[in-house]
Amino acid sequence: MRKNALTICCFTCAAGAIGAFCRWLQNQLAFDESGLSAQSVWNYIVPLVILAAAVCFYSFVLKYKRSGLVMTTDFYDTFSSSTLLFVPAAWIIGALMIFGSMILIATCADNSSVILYRILAGLGVLSGISFGLTAVGARRKYESGLICVFVTVPVIQFCLWLITSYKQNSTNPTVWVYAVEILAIAAALLAFYYFAGYPYGRTKPYSSMYFAMLGAFLGIVALADDRNFGLQLMLVSAVSMQLLWVCMIVSHRHKPTEPESNPEAPSGSTPAAVTGTDVSVSSIIDEFHDGV
Repeated sequence: MRKNALTICCFTCAAGAIGAFCRWLQNQLAFDESGLSAQSVWNYIVPLVILAAAVCFYSFVLKYKRSGLVMTTDFYDTFSSSTLLFVPAAWIIGALMIFGSMILIATCADNSSVILYRILAGLGVLSGISFGLTAVGARRKYESGLICVFVTVPVIQFCLWLITSYKQNSTNPTVWVYAVEILAIAAALLAFYYFAGYPYGRTKPYSSMYFAMLGAFLGIVALADDRNFGLQLMLVSAVSMQLLWVCMIVSHRHKPTEPESNPEAPSGSTPAAVTGTDVSVSSIIDEFHDGV
């Protein structure tokens, strides 16, 4: 199943690269010198590419859903990978989130939303640590309550990121400047929300798979925009997190297990408990007659 997981990740990255190229061309050709949106065919191509990718991802998920194999719904069975690189990769991705957060703290002093960005950076540090601990906890089987804390931190982070991005661009009359970023953050928020359902016991593997693919794709497309370098690194880390979870979810598909059926007892046979009782009573009667 790892081959299928690698195929999905490569397809998502390839689609993201195409979308990022289209978005870059839109940024170069669809805005005038004052930064306002101008009439351009790229204002139609970019949403069409995003829509086409969303439909393709849905067809992928539908194909896997109808393949006859089922996804594992247990958190530990899904994310306790036997690959030696799983935990180091999770820590590297988490460290990238922490590094981007530290850069954001150091460079956001002149921003009008400096307080929100500093809180966002603090949550980014916690998310980076939590991501690595989630991978370790899946392998070492930490208590589910502790895992729930780890997976909740990224959800809170992306909720705040969505609010911060909207507040930062609320006075911008050109929606195309921040539209892709808003979509990327919202999709990532849904991906982490559905992923949190694993330790919480509310598992929806196909929804998790779809929104993680869509969130990773939109995150790659959003990388073509101009933003703080720390936020760029945080976005790269978020894309990597979603791709890693997609890889783990798809890798642990298996054939449906048939429920064990207990063979019915032959007609006229006596249950074991009754038979045991009859034998014990008859032995007592025999011993009584022998004694008499």
